[in-house]
Amino acid sequence: MKIMKMLLGIISISFLSITCKVEEHASPPKQVSKMILDTVWTAYIGGYSNNPITNSNGDVLMSKVFDNPEGEKFKLYDGKTGKLKWEWHDYFTPEYEFSDNKHILIKDILALCSEYNTYAFDIKTGKTIWRSSMPNLVGSSQFYAGPEEYIYQGYWDRTRTFKNYFYRTKYDKGNWELVCTFEDSTKQFDVIYSSPVAFSKNNKGEQIMVYTLHLLSSRDGDIYASKVCGFNLVTNKFEWVRDYSDKYYEFMICNMQSNNEKVFTFATYGSKRYLIAINANDGSIAWEQIIPDLGVGLFSYKDMVIPTCNGNNPLTAYNQTTGKPVWSNPLTGLGLELLNFTFGDAIVYKNYLISTQGDNLLVVNLDGGGVLYKEKIALPKGYLQFGVAINEKERLLYVQDRLRVVCYKLPDEIK
Repeated sequence: MKIMKMLLGIISISFLSITCKVEEHASPPKQVSKMILDTVWTAYIGGYSNNPITNSNGDVLMSKVFDNPEGEKFKLYDGKTGKLKWEWHDYFTPEYEFSDNKHILIKDILALCSEYNTYAFDIKTGKTIWRSSMPNLVGSSQFYAGPEEYIYQGYWDRTRTFKNYFYRTKYDKGNWELVCTFEDSTKQFDVIYSSPVAFSKNNKGEQIMVYTLHLLSSRDGDIYASKVCGFNLVTNKFEWVRDYSDKYYEFMICNMQSNNEKVFTFATYGSKRYLIAINANDGSIAWEQIIPDLGVGLFSYKDMVIPTCNGNNPLTAYNQTTGKPVWSNPLTGLGLELLNFTFGDAIVYKNYLISTQGDNLLVVNLDGGGVLYKEKIALPKGYLQFGVAINEKERLLYVQDRLRVVCYKLPDEIK
């Protein structure tokens, strides 16, 4: 279950400097003595929302999940004034909770997925672009953006035919086409869940779709398998399939990262949690690092990959080639009542990792890992939830504070 988070109110902020261990490039950012958040407007949502999303006009899209018999209501607010422009909830049947990997934005069109249905609407106009359904298949409730503006989604057959499928559609069409089918030749695993997807290249420069699978036997729940597949989008053939059942219990759901040589994702085995790098050319494991807790976010910055973990954990950047730590910040001594990264609560904006932390906003400079900004900014009786959005042109920051969306001026210190 997604963990609900907290957002912002007007407050003077004192800068707290953290000393970081730096093994490669980058030095801690300069100290900032004081920063102010100015409130521009607030608007009532009435229930917890998806992550704030901005369109090309600079407006901000939120959604109301609770107490809607017709389904989750997406609401567009004027980015400068907070005035409500329109609502959208054009579903086949009432649908709810499209946070994290359940939505993708491409060119002002927001696509949504559930187990059985998918939708897309224009977030400038509120017009439905397409709606589709897969009546005989169960979707993975995950969307991933691929090359040439395609959206990819994995499915398994509800009749349990020992198969897994991947489909794709152009973001603005809704015409789903089959990409590939994986079949368990042993006929042992009749439920095959597809996990994340990333796109990389083999040594020939050909596009490879890399995705993970979790295979289960409905007859014996203790029998499972964990596989990684590399499907060549040029030859339309599986280039490799690797079984890592003896090494990892499961590959986790996340937004995998790729640098066109390696794909980065999370895995578990027993009580151990891993960040791993998969060679796109052959599916071998290039490196792995034990991480403190469940991985909930994964970000690429320059030649580094930065995971965020559930719980009060250090923030560490790893070199994409070697897997060695570049810098690490324990994030202790911040005076935060709660420090806990959760699904969808962080974004990378330029060289900053920005995360909602209960009543606080946390900003970390990724060039060295120093804390640039940390302070309690939630409204009275508020609670920050599910990340932030930034209007770079107008230099505005949007957050969800329990039942409200709040617009602040982006501090000058965040360049």
